[in-house]
Amino acid sequence: MVTSDEPPRTDEARIRRAHRVLFRLTLVLAVLGAAFGYLVLFGDPVPGGLLVPLLVGAVAQLAATVVIGRSGSHPHLGLLAVLLVAALMYLLDTPWRLLVVEGGALWLPLALSWAGARVAERSNARWEIATSAVAVLAYAVLAGARAESFGLGASLAAIAPVLGGVATVLAWRLGQARRDRAAALRRERVAVARQEQAAERERLSADMHDNLGHVLTLLVLHANALAVSSPDPAAREAGRRIGELGGSGMTELRRLLSLLDDPDSATERHVAEESESVADLVEQVREAGQEVEFIDAGAERELPAVLARTLHRVVQEGLTNARRHAPGAPAEVEVRDEDDAVRVSVRNGPGGAGERGAGRGLDGLRRRVELLGGEVRTEPHEDGGFTLRATLPVAAAARS
Repeated sequence: MVTSDEPPRTDEARIRRAHRVLFRLTLVLAVLGAAFGYLVLFGDPVPGGLLVPLLVGAVAQLAATVVIGRSGSHPHLGLLAVLLVAALMYLLDTPWRLLVVEGGALWLPLALSWAGARVAERSNARWEIATSAVAVLAYAVLAGARAESFGLGASLAAIAPVLGGVATVLAWRLGQARRDRAAALRRERVAVARQEQAAERERLSADMHDNLGHVLTLLVLHANALAVSSPDPAAREAGRRIGELGGSGMTELRRLLSLLDDPDSATERHVAEESESVADLVEQVREAGQEVEFIDAGAERELPAVLARTLHRVVQEGLTNARRHAPGAPAEVEVRDEDDAVRVSVRNGPGGAGERGAGRGLDGLRRRVELLGGEVRTEPHEDGGFTLRATLPVAAAARS
């Protein structure tokens, strides 16, 4: 996978290599320009009055090249140095003026292009960019004025290398922006995939806890009842064994849930649709041997589906916790359907020594209820009992 800093490091290394190549090439062209003027334009021998200007011009070009290469934090200095040397080539009546006109000053277009590219690439201060723009404009006017007939074409031809260097850098920046955007999209897709995986783990964990945990708890209750009440010793032993296996299954289930659970995820836990009502659930628990009193103070109206499922989930969690943490204790379920909300409570008294839980079910239940705008409260009693209360707003559930 491409990381966020890999493309910049790669491009930066390429830029450094390109600058080193341009530095050497510009130095070579400064020397070749002087050699071209010596061997071609002025014949052999060169008039004494022209040899010195050729050498001085070559040295000036070499010095300006060094300024370009060394002005990393202030790239406008390199452009100003090149423009100064170029202006002297146009203004002074030396062999260099003829070389510029005839295209023999090989150093000039490359130096202008490179210096302009460095300004576009590295300048951060506005005043540096403004200074460079004014200098380029003055050089364009000078080049047009020194032409045989002043015109826009001569000015544009003189500054074309600068514009080419700037355009090259802008094109590179556009390509870099596209590469960065592509890398960001790849990272975003990876993040979305991870979020979807985390959400799926969360839903799977909730399904396993709510459904499989409930079934295993009932299985253990039935097995314990069989082990106590059956007159057949073999049946009692089988019930005891089934209870032990069910307890082992609950332990393994909690271990799997700890692997699936993602504590950083705030995704809503969805559970499967329950077909039975709260009354059916209470009756099912009674058949398993748990003593439960059901107080149904609800009005005869149809509740929103999401509220009905959440109500079922609250009662299921309360009864499961009562069986698990206070085995043998009687429980009481009360459901009141008021005008604005459904209020449910599950209470149990003190019971035998039960197992300790991690609170995973209550945490998931609390998040689910809060998504509907409700609240969950737990109230431990001094005598060892426990009460689970939940308030479920009807209006918020109807909008969900």
